[in-house]
Amino acid sequence: MMHSDQISGQESEQTLSPELDQSKPDLVQSAPIQTKQTTRYVHGSRVDSIIYGFIDKILVSVAVDGRLGKMYYVPLTASPSINAFSYVEADDEDDYSLLPLTHLTPMGLIGAPPDDAEGRMYAVQIASLISRQAPEERRTVVVSLAPMKYGQMTTEQQREMFLTIVEMVGECRLW
Repeated sequence: MMHSDQISGQESEQTLSPELDQSKPDLVQSAPIQTKQTTRYVHGSRVDSIIYGFIDKILVSVAVDGRLGKMYYVPLTASPSINAFSYVEADDEDDYSLLPLTHLTPMGLIGAPPDDAEGRMYAVQIASLISRQAPEERRTVVVSLAPMKYGQMTTEQQREMFLTIVEMVGECRLW
């Protein structure tokens, strides 16, 4: 079977063997996009966490009641010490894994105002989770967040929502 392709403005002819022809439907395998998803209900709201693993980026999408909102990106750069709190003896009540890594900087991408501390907190916490679970990971993390209904939640409910979202992302590990 003969094919004619344009490569850099030059025409070339290639002969494809039957083995290559049979594998043609599997071309998607050359650049697979991995996905994992989890859903929970928190204080009457449906929360969906979908993680997409691209070759160069990790996309974390958090939708609340089917809505998306702002987007941030966080480059995963090498840290002088991933275990910055390894010297602290943790007791049962302390969980230093919830502290964000200080070398990560979340930046607004779409719809994120410069003074949005809440969105940046979620983005840096999710990137910190990925960096702690896979210290060798260097793909940029892109985080898409739904607008939270914090005006209708107590502080304890806000905390529960935050912890649930971080836990859901950790369960969808693609790094």
